Amino acid sequence: MLVIGYAAASPAGQILSYLQRNGEATVKDLAALLGVSATAVRDHLVHLQAEGLVVARTERHGPGRPRLVYTLSDEARSRFPKQYDRLITGLLRELIALEGPDKVEQILERVSRRLADEYADRMAGTDVGARLDELRRLLELRGVPAEVAEAGDGIRLFACPFYDVAQDYPEVCSMERQMIEYVLGEKLALESTIREGAHTCRFVVRSGDIPLTPVERS
Repeated sequence: MLVIGYAAASPAGQILSYLQRNGEATVKDLAALLGVSATAVRDHLVHLQAEGLVVARTERHGPGRPRLVYTLSDEARSRFPKQYDRLITGLLRELIALEGPDKVEQILERVSRRLADEYADRMAGTDVGARLDELRRLLELRGVPAEVAEAGDGIRLFACPFYDVAQDYPEVCSMERQMIEYVLGEKLALESTIREGAHTCRFVVRSGDIPLTPVERS
């Protein structure tokens, strides 16, 4: 398995995967992850920065010298595996430009239902926690790493399937939320998005809401 050009088990691949899942890291964090010296970590980071995949910012943390905190660059996020390739992204851009947001919202809702239908049979007869775990597995098969919340009431996506186009057209974010709602049979709140600068898209089951019926999901 490759992580934007690097073997997943390689030091660079592990660093990129860690930053994708955790949002940021210090040299100390990455040294513990890789089991190597801080000097070795800095060498890997210099290389990744030269490739345009990692950026650093200075952060003060108590008295003493400030430390460097590393995150993925926009270039890295755009290159992580996605559900759709560049051709589909380009087509979606043109569709939004030609048809307008209202029409495209209707189309995206239909697409989200079709995606949900692909998973529907695997979700039948299980509780929300089990459906979330199965959804996580299916999302990762699509190239979208995900994690179920410890409380079993939500899921986090560590990559945006529509990162490029979502920067200009946030309407596409609703499609993934609707797809997940149809699959789970539950209403969701979108608490954070990669598009808005968070390192994950976080969906949480809205407690107190009436679950979607089979008719609503069909």
